[in-house]
Amino acid sequence: MTKSILLAKSDGFGRSRQSIREHTELVMKSGKRLVEVTGATQLVAVGLDPLHWLDRFRREIKITALLHDLGKANDHFQEMLIGRATRGQGLRHEAVSFLIARQPEVREWLQSVIDNNRAVELVLWAIAGHHRKFPPSAPPKDCKPEMTVYLSHPDFHDTLALGTRELSLPEPPRFGSDRKLKLISINSSLREFEDAQEDAEIFFKTASDDEKKYVSVLKACLICADVAGSIGRRGSEPMDKWISDAFLNLPQPQQLESVVGKGLKGGELRPFQIQVAEATNRVVFVQAGCGSGKTSAAYLWAAQQAPGKRLFFCYPTTGTATEGFRDYLIDPSLDAELIHGRAEVDMKILGLGDDEPGREAGTKNRQGKASEDSAGALEQWSTPLVSCTVDTVLGLVQNHRRSIYAWPSIAGAALVFDEIHSYDDNLFSALVRFLTDVRGVRCLLMTASLPQPRLQAIREALQGIGETLGGPIDGPEDLQLLKRYRREYSDSPWDRVEDVLSKGKKVLWVVNTVAEAMSLAEHPRAQKLGPTLYHSRFRYVDRVERHKAVISAFANQNTPAFAITTQVAEMSLDLSADLLITHLAPIPSLIQRLGRLNRRARPDRNDGIRPFIIIEPNSHLPYTQEQLQEARAWLALLGNEELSQADLAAHWIAQPVASSDRANHFAWLDGGFATETRHLRDASPGIDVILQRDRVAVESKQSRPEEVRIPMPPPRTGLNWRAWDEVAFCKIPPDDMIIYEEMKGAKWKP
Repeated sequence: MTKSILLAKSDGFGRSRQSIREHTELVMKSGKRLVEVTGATQLVAVGLDPLHWLDRFRREIKITALLHDLGKANDHFQEMLIGRATRGQGLRHEAVSFLIARQPEVREWLQSVIDNNRAVELVLWAIAGHHRKFPPSAPPKDCKPEMTVYLSHPDFHDTLALGTRELSLPEPPRFGSDRKLKLISINSSLREFEDAQEDAEIFFKTASDDEKKYVSVLKACLICADVAGSIGRRGSEPMDKWISDAFLNLPQPQQLESVVGKGLKGGELRPFQIQVAEATNRVVFVQAGCGSGKTSAAYLWAAQQAPGKRLFFCYPTTGTATEGFRDYLIDPSLDAELIHGRAEVDMKILGLGDDEPGREAGTKNRQGKASEDSAGALEQWSTPLVSCTVDTVLGLVQNHRRSIYAWPSIAGAALVFDEIHSYDDNLFSALVRFLTDVRGVRCLLMTASLPQPRLQAIREALQGIGETLGGPIDGPEDLQLLKRYRREYSDSPWDRVEDVLSKGKKVLWVVNTVAEAMSLAEHPRAQKLGPTLYHSRFRYVDRVERHKAVISAFANQNTPAFAITTQVAEMSLDLSADLLITHLAPIPSLIQRLGRLNRRARPDRNDGIRPFIIIEPNSHLPYTQEQLQEARAWLALLGNEELSQADLAAHWIAQPVASSDRANHFAWLDGGFATETRHLRDASPGIDVILQRDRVAVESKQSRPEEVRIPMPPPRTGLNWRAWDEVAFCKIPPDDMIIYEEMKGAKWKP
C-alpha cells in the first residue's frame, strides 16, 4: 500500500481521481483565488476590518488548504477509495489531519509563518471542523483496531512541500516512519482528542468575538475551496480562473430595470415603491399587502441601494421561490437562477428553462449527494439574480452544507426576505441572528403584516449593534384600506359552496391536514362538484400538475372552480376566490388564506365584498391549542364588519403573541470549532418514500428521486418500517402498505 499513490478522491460523481498532492494543490489555488476575489467582502460581511484581517486570511487559507486533507494518508481511507475496505473507517480524515497538524515537527514548521500561538490554534481547529462534528466520540464497532498514518510516504512529503513553494515555508519535516494509531485499547489514540477538546473549550471561552467570527469565515472559505478543488475545472477553464470570472458576473442596472418594468406592466411607480428604493438603512422593513407591488419595489431597492451586488430573493417555500422566478426572472437575458431542493425538477416540469447536463441523483452513496449539492452551489457564485428558498441563505446560521458553499456569494450580495411573517420560531430566530452577525450585508424584509413583538425583536437586535431599522414602509394606502372580506356564519357550508359555484364563481376550501383534505374530497356532495384536490402528499411531478390545475381553473373567468387544499394554498397559490372556507388556524395562516379571497380587488373598480367561513377543526393539530386560542381572540376583534388588509394586520399587531423561550443558537458562530448541522426550521416527524413502481426508474437514473419522492407521516405504531428497502435515502413501502392515486395523493392503508 505505501508504494502506491496516495489518493484524495476516487473516480466518480463527475470527476477524475485526484492524488492527495494534486487535490491539495487545487484546493490551495482555489482558496487563494477565493480570498483574492471575495476575501475583503467575506470579512466585512461579519464586521471584521480587512485592514487588520485580510493579510492573515490570505496566508491562513493557504495553510488550512495545505493541511486539511493530509489525514487521508492512512490505510483505512485509502482502502475505502480503492474498494478494498472490509470494515468502516476508524477515524474520519479531518480528525487525522488535526492530529498530524498537532505534531511538534509540523507546528514548529508552521510557526515560521505564524508566530502567534493563538493563530496556530485557530488554524488547527479550522482544519478539524471543515467537514462535520468534531472531535470523534468512539470508533465504529467494526473498524480495525489500528490505523496506519503514512507519514513517511513520498506523496505525504511532496504534499507538505507545496508549503515551501506557496507560503515560503522552509523545507518541510521528514518523518522516518509511519505512525500507528490505536483505536480500540486502553491506550487509545482517541484520548488525544479528548485532551484537545478540553483545550479547545477553554480556548473558545477566552476567544474574542472577532476571533470567533474569523474562524467561522476561515472554515467556510476552506470548505468552499475544498469543493472547488474537488471539482477541478468548470468546462475547459481551470477552477481558479473560473472563480475570478464567476464573481465578476454581477447584475447590470438594465437587468434590474427590466424586472421592475415587468412588474409594473406599463404602470407608474407608486410612492411607496420610490420610498423603498430610497431607503438607506442597511436593514429595511416593508409592510405591504398582496398585489401592492412590493416585489417590484424590492428590485428597485436593489438597483439603487446595492448597485453591482448579486441579489438573493429569498422566499419561504420552494413553491413561492418557483413562482417568483417564473413571474419575474424567466427572461433568459437576466441570467437568473432558481435555487432550491427541487429546482431542477421545477425547471423541467414547468418549462422554466433548459436542464443542465449532470449526474442524476439516486445513488446509495451520500458522497454522490454531496457532490451534486456542491456543484450546484457553485452556480450561485456566478449567478447575478437568484430566486431561492430562505433556507439557501439562513441555512448558514445552522451550518447547512449548501448555504456554506454559497457563503462567498452571500457575503457580497443584497438579500430580500419575503413573507417573513410565515417564519416559525426557529427560522425567525435565525433571521434575527443573521441580521446582527452578518452585519455587512444589506437586507430588505417584506411581509403583509408582522406582530409587534417580532418587529420589536428585530429593532432591539439592530439597536444592540448600533443600527436602526428602516421603516416600516407601508404599502399603498388605497389598497391597504380597501374593504375586501366579511366573515359569514353558516351551519351548512356545502349549501354555500353549491350556491357560489352555480353562479360561475370560485370556491377555495382550506383544511389543516392532508387526511382531512382527502376525506373532504370524498364527501358525497364534493364528489358531485368535482373539486381539485391539492396538498403536499403527492409524487412531486403529480403535485406540480395539481398546482397547475388549480391555478388554471381559477384563472378561467368564465367557469366555476372549486379547490380543496391544505396549507399549501397559503403562499404558493396565486389565485382569487369568491368564497373562502377554512379551518381555524394560527393568525398568520388565516391572513395568508384570506390573501386568496378577493385577491384581485382594486380601488378603481367595484369588486365588492367576499365572504369567508371559519370551521372549528376536530383537533388542534398540527398547531397548538395556544395558537388556535389566539386566532379565536383575533377573529372576535375582527367581528362581522367589512374588512381590509389593514384591518387584519392592525388587529394582529394588537394581539399578544405567545413568547418563545427557544435558545437562539447560531451554530455557525456559536458552535466553536465544530461544524455541526442543526435544524433551521421547527422539525415535524415524517419520512420520505418512493413507490415500488418508481423504484426501478430511480435506480436506473431514468427519473430523479426529487420527481417521485412523497413526504409522508410516520407509519402506524408497531410497523417495522425502518427495515424497508431504501433508494436515494427514501424508504420503499410495500404496495400493500400504501395507497396512491395521481389525482388524490398518498395515504397509508389502515
